[in-house]
Order: sequence, then C-alpha cells, then structure tokens
Amino acid sequence: MSDAERTISEARATARDTADQVTDAAAHAADQVKDAAGSAAENAQDAVKNARGAAESAVSAAKEAAGDAVDTAKDTVDDVIDGLKSAASQAKDASADALDSAQAQARQAYDSGRGIVDDGVGFVQEKYRENPGLVIAVGAAALLAVVFIVRAITRR
Repeated sequence: MSDAERTISEARATARDTADQVTDAAAHAADQVKDAAGSAAENAQDAVKNARGAAESAVSAAKEAAGDAVDTAKDTVDDVIDGLKSAASQAKDASADALDSAQAQARQAYDSGRGIVDDGVGFVQEKYRENPGLVIAVGAAALLAVVFIVRAITRR
C-alpha cells in the first residue's frame, strides 16, 4: 500500500471515528431529552393526583404542583439545553480534531509526493547525462501515449 493510499485510508478512518463520536453524542443528548420528558410527565401526574383533594387543599396543592412543574420543566429544559450544548461542543471538538488530522495527513502526503517527484527528476537527469537520446525517445513516446489516451477519451 503506497503512502498516499495509507494516508487516504487513515483520513477515512478518522472521518469514520468522527462520525461515530458525533452519533454517540447525539444519542446521548436524545437519551437525556427522553429521560427529562419522562420526569416531566411523572411530575405532571403527581400534580393531577394532588389536585383531586379537598377544595382548599386542591387549590393550594394545584398551585404548589404547578409551581413545582414549572420549576421542574425549567430545570429539565436547562438540562436539555446544557446537554445539547455539550453535544455540539463535542461535535465541534471532534470535527476540529478530524480537520487537524486531515491537514497533517495531507501535508505528509504532499511532502512524500514532493520527495518522490524530486527523486524521479534526479533519476531522469542522471539517465539524461548517461544517454540523452534514449531519454528524449522515452519522453516522446510517453507524450504520444498521453495524446492517444486523451484522443480516445474525447471521442466518446
């Protein structure tokens, strides 16, 4: 496996890992929302049971339960918002890490490719010093091959 293929493979693995992290964060936030909704539903049921009491206790219990429900709902919403902010922050951090990793891998692939090109140029220059006619002939043949390939592609 060449360095470029290995770099591409590593970038893909990094992207998959990032996607898995984002998926896990979203699932965690969804679980928190589900738990919060269940808690709010239970609190609402308790408020209804308390409201069925005597007239005076029913009014005071309803007010108290409504206040508790509002506080619980507010706390639940705050928890959900915090959970979503945390999930978004985790996704942002994971994306930033993936971007940094991809940039590092791209830099490494560029440097590696640049080294290979420099080695190839050095090899051709060395062969040109040994036998310039052969190098020119091979270059001309390669140019013709590229021209024929381009013509074949453009005919379709």
